[in-house]
Amino acid sequence: MPKTVANGVDVAAVEAHLARYVVSCPLCKAVDQLGVGQHLGRIESANGAKDSISAVVVVCKRCGYLMPLAVDLIGGNGKAA
Repeated sequence: MPKTVANGVDVAAVEAHLARYVVSCPLCKAVDQLGVGQHLGRIESANGAKDSISAVVVVCKRCGYLMPLAVDLIGGNGKAA
């Protein structure tokens, strides 16, 4: 059974997505040092609209910087593809 984050997001699929698109840490510029945190959150709209997007927390294993990754970029309906 694959490791999963909250709400069934497949950690391996998210990490594969990060590796495939060569995402680097914006703070320390480390490449291939990103992992997935065990928290699925929501990014609310800034203009007062009642919409939001689901996000997976990504952590830099080198410096600890946390960043959100929109779930819809890696799969539909809250599942990583």
